[in-house]
Amino acid sequence: MIKQIVIFVTMALLATSCKFLNPSQMLKAPKDYQYEPLPKTKEVETRLNPNDQISMILLTNDGFKLLDLIGEDRINNNQLANTISYRVEFDGLVNIPILGRVKLGGLTMREAEMFLEEEFAKYYIQPFVMLRITNRKVMVFNGSDGQAQVVQLVDENTNLLRVIAQSGGITKTGRAYDIKVIRGEFSEPKVFHFDIRKIDGLKESDFMMQSNDIVYVTPSPQVARTLLTEVGPYLSLVTTLLLVLNFFK
Repeated sequence: MIKQIVIFVTMALLATSCKFLNPSQMLKAPKDYQYEPLPKTKEVETRLNPNDQISMILLTNDGFKLLDLIGEDRINNNQLANTISYRVEFDGLVNIPILGRVKLGGLTMREAEMFLEEEFAKYYIQPFVMLRITNRKVMVFNGSDGQAQVVQLVDENTNLLRVIAQSGGITKTGRAYDIKVIRGEFSEPKVFHFDIRKIDGLKESDFMMQSNDIVYVTPSPQVARTLLTEVGPYLSLVTTLLLVLNFFK
């Protein structure tokens, strides 16, 4: 009798399948899900996107004042004194004094600098512009419960492997062969799939990251631990009830 009840409880709990065995797993894709094809050519320059915070240094005479300074401290002080921060708005426009709202979204850093130099040339002699994105970051879920991190993209050309390394690497429960990178608006996301378990996957890991990307390492189901944690209390309750009934009999 006890054996039959135990089997019944176990089968009932396992009926929920993956939801029961791996309840913390997110972003599960169906088997026939069509992932985005990996780009054939490597994107070597960062492009400006909405909500990017950019700092701008504007100098005249083709940056002569910056090069004429002596000493690192004086250069840093000069840069800070001439640096102004701006935000790329939702439509890719940036509101810059004198120029007004100009379209920078979608441009590479080099293209944006050249464009601004041409625009400022109407008001200044040989303008020199330097841009830098200050709030580039990605979210990384590295395959373990409660260990998600926000990683700052300090360098412009930061690839997937480096982001994973900066977040502490893939945990023991993470699947190196099942990594997703989610990009774009949540309403119409672009999802890329990577398998870096073998050395052949090194080429794929050179995928350039963009601001606000999500890296999700799929965790492996912890079957034994989950069964002990979830099924144990139910089995204890059933066993206790059976002992009580047997005592009264």
